Amino acid sequence: MKQFFAALAANLVTIAICVVAGVLLIVGIAASAGSRPPTEVREGSVLVIDLDEALSDQPARPAATSFLDEALARGRPSLPLRSALLGIKAAADDDRISGILLRGSVTGDGVRSGYAALRELRGALTAFAASKKPVHAYLVNPDVATYYVASAASTVTLDPFGSLLFPGLASEQVFFSGLFEKYGIGVQVSRVGRYKAAVEPFTRRDMSPENRQQVASYLGDLWSEVKRGVAASRKVDTVALQTAVDANGILLPADAQAAKLVDRVAYFDVVLGDLQKLAGVSPAKDNNGDAPAADSRAAKLAAAMETPSLPQITLGAYAPLAVSKERLIGGSQAVAVVYAEGDIVDGEGGDNQIGGASLSRALRGIRLDEQVKAVVLRVNSPGGSAIASEQIQRELSLIAARKPVVVSMSSLAASGGYWISTAGRKIFAEPNTITGSIGVFSLVPNIKGLANRQGITFDTVKTGRYADLFSIARPRTEAELAVLQRGTDAVYTAFLERVSKARGLPLDSVRAIAEGRVWSGVQARRLGLVDSLGGLAEALKSAASLAKLTGDYDVREYPRLKSAAERLTELVENRPEPVAAKIDAVARELGATGPAAELARDLTHELGVLLTYNDPRGVYARMPYILRIR
Repeated sequence: MKQFFAALAANLVTIAICVVAGVLLIVGIAASAGSRPPTEVREGSVLVIDLDEALSDQPARPAATSFLDEALARGRPSLPLRSALLGIKAAADDDRISGILLRGSVTGDGVRSGYAALRELRGALTAFAASKKPVHAYLVNPDVATYYVASAASTVTLDPFGSLLFPGLASEQVFFSGLFEKYGIGVQVSRVGRYKAAVEPFTRRDMSPENRQQVASYLGDLWSEVKRGVAASRKVDTVALQTAVDANGILLPADAQAAKLVDRVAYFDVVLGDLQKLAGVSPAKDNNGDAPAADSRAAKLAAAMETPSLPQITLGAYAPLAVSKERLIGGSQAVAVVYAEGDIVDGEGGDNQIGGASLSRALRGIRLDEQVKAVVLRVNSPGGSAIASEQIQRELSLIAARKPVVVSMSSLAASGGYWISTAGRKIFAEPNTITGSIGVFSLVPNIKGLANRQGITFDTVKTGRYADLFSIARPRTEAELAVLQRGTDAVYTAFLERVSKARGLPLDSVRAIAEGRVWSGVQARRLGLVDSLGGLAEALKSAASLAKLTGDYDVREYPRLKSAAERLTELVENRPEPVAAKIDAVARELGATGPAAELARDLTHELGVLLTYNDPRGVYARMPYILRIR
């Protein structure tokens, strides 16, 4: 009995300590979560846009109101596209902003910072420059995506030890078939559509002729759009631009300047001096009161953006201020912008995923909200689960029966991404949007060879012929493959019927342009898969017009942003991150860049997509996970 009470006392003491510690933690959080001073925009400030921060399609973040909000927002290296566009637009009319500095390199993952999003960013920069405020771009080794954005600047400066990596666009795909064969892993598929290439990484060692054809086609359209944008901004001929590309591939500073692709070749301290003059402050001086010497450039560059002599604010800090001012609190009419970015998965989904259950639930709330008069669905997705896609499309169709639904396609709105788009009364896409991919597949792996090599065998007892249809212990029989194919065919037929009804096209016409083929936005408009070329702003205007909205209206974004308390709870729960997310985080910490780092990320992402295959029927409307366009 004595030991019992001793143990009880020890446990009670432990519990008491935990409770006290918990209270102290809460008090500490409450103290740190107190109101923070508002973000200051100093007179003459330069708006700094770091292209390393990926553009994503998600609700715009308002200004942080507490230190806890600010702390939890860190580590999220992405900037909502609409937030960025509103910020740049507001800066053009803000007398405190003297100009813009573009720096860094575009980083993306096949979904974020895609070429359609970059086109919208480019448009905002062009409009800013038209307001008579300069846009300075400082480049070191810009690739095609980075230069595509930077070429819209008023002045483009290339570092003397840099180069312009502008060889054209290429799409590289990874294939695992040989790896699977080596380790005894078999993969069997059923698919509909000659161009449905999502299964090829697991069944082939190279591109099929059909896949190569479609990639060449839409890649050509994307490259044409890049050339048109660069040629218009730099006032050069597209033929001369292509000639310079083919002759050099990588342009050294003098060659880039001779081709009129950059305005000057200079170090960053020269750009900094221009920005200081623009802001109306004195250039930086060294200890003797002289301008920095040439041999001190490295030290000056490291501290350049921290010097108090240059008033500045990042777009990430400035954009939330513009978002907050743009919101119409208490408005009686609103347009809802619903973001669908990432893989479409069954259930709740997670980061960078579209959960069929969670998004459908949000859509039901929007349908029942009488203040929401119209909906804009912003799609940036390669697709995924067929059942989840149908679940989302159904909710959107119910909304469309009561209020207008307009679709705005971002960089990627393919397969399941196009499936959910069929609910829209009108569809907008950018010329370099990648869409279509109307096709489906099922994929069933088996580990019989791998297991047998390790001495592992399987035996089964079943009550029906197809009871172990989805077992990974053996390959499928011809009869079982026929069962899977029937299910795949049925889903494909439903997909075709939804496109036919939504787009007012004969079923045979849809069948001819389907087959899983991917199209550019320009091609999709010509084929009738989209209505107009334009971005999110055009889609919002169209939705308001269709809803016959007059006067001011609020723009509400969904899914709603999580509160600081909810984000803190997720941190405490310590949910495991996907392997690909961990690789990205490690790469960012190490500053890993270059071909080797990109290959490591690509491999982990491509294999990680297998974890998103959770459709209950095992049928997917999806294009290849990573569209590597460089």
